[in-house]
Amino acid sequence: MAIVTPDKFKGKEAFYEKMLRLFVKSLPESWPDFNAAVEDMENMKVQVHTIKGTAGNLDVMEVYQCALQFETSLRNGEPDRFLYNMFVDACNDMVKSVPPAE
Repeated sequence: MAIVTPDKFKGKEAFYEKMLRLFVKSLPESWPDFNAAVEDMENMKVQVHTIKGTAGNLDVMEVYQCALQFETSLRNGEPDRFLYNMFVDACNDMVKSVPPAE
């Protein structure tokens, strides 16, 4: 499966693929369950915000949108289990979709 490079990275495909693979490596291999995740809400806010920013910069929009929604619930002090699961699933799906470097 080939990586589809967003328009803003046309002509810089190798750079995009390198950044995308670095992003994948930066994600946790396993995510804590919801209760453990929100137990340290400040850390979770930082982690989700960082992932959201990187996903946005790389045009990984499904991860970005899910991170945005979950981050909003954290900021409002009302962490949402459904949004957390959507966020984790989006991250895991993205990881699976990025082929290893050749």
